[in-house]
Amino acid sequence: MKNIPLILSASLFLSLATVSFCRAADTPPNVVLIFADDLGYGDLGCYGATKVQTPNIDRLAAEGRRFTDAHSVSAVCTPSRYALLTGQYPLRGNGGRGIWGPAPVTSPLLVDTEKTTIADVFINSGYSTAAFGKWHLGFGQDENDWQEPLRPGPQDLGFDYYFGMPVVNSAPPYVFVENDRIVGSDPADPLVFLGRNPKGATPITPIPPEAAQRSRNQFGGAKEAHKLFNDYRVGTTLAEKSVEWINERKDKPFFLYLATTNIHHPFTPAKRFQGTSQCGLYGDFIHELDWIVGEVMACLEENGLSDNTLVIFTSDNGGMFNHGGQAAFKAGHRQNGDLLGFKFGVWEGGHRVPMIVRWPGKVKAGTTSNQLIGNVDMLATFAAVTGQKLDKAEQADSVNMLAAFVDEPEQPLRDHLVLAPHKGTHLSVRQGKWMYIPGQGSGGFGGRKPGDHTFAGPPAVSFVGSVNSDIEDGKIKKDAPPAQLYDLEADVNQTRNVYKERPEVVKELDALLSSYAPPKQASGPAKRNTRAPGNPAKKTPATPSPRTASFDFESGVLEPWKVVDGEFGHAIGSRDRFFNNQGVYNKQGDFYLTTLEPSAEATKGMDKQTGVIVSPLFIPQGGTMTFRIGGGRGPSTYAALCTADGKEVAVARGINHQAMQQAVWDTTPYAGQKMFIKVVDHSTDGWGHVTVDDFQFDAKVLTEYSGSVSDF
Repeated sequence: MKNIPLILSASLFLSLATVSFCRAADTPPNVVLIFADDLGYGDLGCYGATKVQTPNIDRLAAEGRRFTDAHSVSAVCTPSRYALLTGQYPLRGNGGRGIWGPAPVTSPLLVDTEKTTIADVFINSGYSTAAFGKWHLGFGQDENDWQEPLRPGPQDLGFDYYFGMPVVNSAPPYVFVENDRIVGSDPADPLVFLGRNPKGATPITPIPPEAAQRSRNQFGGAKEAHKLFNDYRVGTTLAEKSVEWINERKDKPFFLYLATTNIHHPFTPAKRFQGTSQCGLYGDFIHELDWIVGEVMACLEENGLSDNTLVIFTSDNGGMFNHGGQAAFKAGHRQNGDLLGFKFGVWEGGHRVPMIVRWPGKVKAGTTSNQLIGNVDMLATFAAVTGQKLDKAEQADSVNMLAAFVDEPEQPLRDHLVLAPHKGTHLSVRQGKWMYIPGQGSGGFGGRKPGDHTFAGPPAVSFVGSVNSDIEDGKIKKDAPPAQLYDLEADVNQTRNVYKERPEVVKELDALLSSYAPPKQASGPAKRNTRAPGNPAKKTPATPSPRTASFDFESGVLEPWKVVDGEFGHAIGSRDRFFNNQGVYNKQGDFYLTTLEPSAEATKGMDKQTGVIVSPLFIPQGGTMTFRIGGGRGPSTYAALCTADGKEVAVARGINHQAMQQAVWDTTPYAGQKMFIKVVDHSTDGWGHVTVDDFQFDAKVLTEYSGSVSDF
């Protein structure tokens, strides 16, 4: 694996001299790092927004430096936070397998407690350290069962104190955690994880549909703890706690890491902010974020700490075009400005983020910097601020960017930056003006139409009016290049893919990117036969069906199928590889039906999901029905062809492997009868799931469903 060299220019040495007091003075600088959630490049007034007003954040920019080429090195929340805290690309995490998606509810702590973190840097210099807000990096050593104490956790990574949202505001448990305890916990009424299909889950704050998606509670018990958590008071609570902590520690140097839940869905601003913007709840949530920043800044001023405090404001990734984002767009707001793409994807809109630095007397007020910088660079930069030297292993992928804060270096401080979307297939690299993406599309969300929570990719690009030479009418052109190269100096909005025009640049950047490729998981002599077992179907693109009926799920939504028993978090998947062994999914087209995936953002499957999914009734004309099926081979995981009264007349199963098998049913005996397909998952462990795709047959599909479904 290649380490990025630390580039030391003459201006950097001068910068270090200007802050030599960090080692010698009696009052080292305080540092406040405010890390917003899902805040896009176009979500602030100082970055061009007109439908929201952000006077406090705009003031930071007026009194400090605004960066125009700052990036989260991942377009996804959890890996972005991993990079921020560790100074290490998330592709190196998880034992070299990488951290690509949001940590699930039961995730253990994803950061090695032996790894030097940004909090450790400050602890080593005698600072008080605290983390407030969204954590989303897991707790414990193994699967987190949420039993106290929640260790290892933030306190094992250099933070003296932690208070906040343990996962994310759209996922359970809907409680606060303080240090390693659940706020309001009661041994007589403990928090109990119930799984994906909970019965008796503790009630949570009711929110309206327009507040956007939020997962149902998966926990029982801890009723008092749940009562102390109100979605509409989270922002207020985090601001109050942060101010209280500063007031108590104002007489010694401190590091405050405030990771807001604003503006991640659901959009639940306090009542006083509702209706104050010109773009709905999305904008109102930004207004609350601006107020939070204002509260922290006012606290610094009231305590006479402003001049000796370095404040950094940025975001974990770009804006997401979910329900709230779509409503804001209709009102005239562009969350990522004119940048291409959205959260989870590797186009600029997914990871180019606002970044503002204020340090009176050190950072020149009202200035702008176009230095390439990543959130992974905070570790080395904070070490420089505190006068420390990190060894190569500690520094990892972090580059000291202090000169970009306090000086105006003429040359780039960073040679290149590796950028990750949700899909590892699209791990990309930026060097100088060039951005290289080794595949088509963004590698992000796959929602295909307005109204989809995960609306993104080419369809969303066309919907918002963005232009890209590879995209036409919401689809990748058939003759589009196999990968992408953009000249961001001339074309920051990525309107034109110049892959074919600059093969020498592509070759160079592809080689550079290859040096960061995750290590091969297999070891020892290669197997002669790598063919998938059984009788696997070929992986094929989506093509028009020659049959009169087809269920290929290429709409990206479950309808017209429906869940008639149990619950599945994300029944229509679009992954290219299986969670556990990263084996290729031999799907047809982009989408398939699955009972394994808890969410579009999940990093591991969940066999504990159980239930039944059925197709609408249809009347076959006779002949064969072909399809593919993967997953478990046991008696509790299967697909069945059923008569209208629910009788199973044909059954198919997987072979305990992700490779979907070719399957055929003969519908001739049932020609003219009403039939339906049933997918059953009543297994909760080891290959306890089903994946099906590409049902092709001749039939008349009806709009009604079998009356027998009420019996499931």
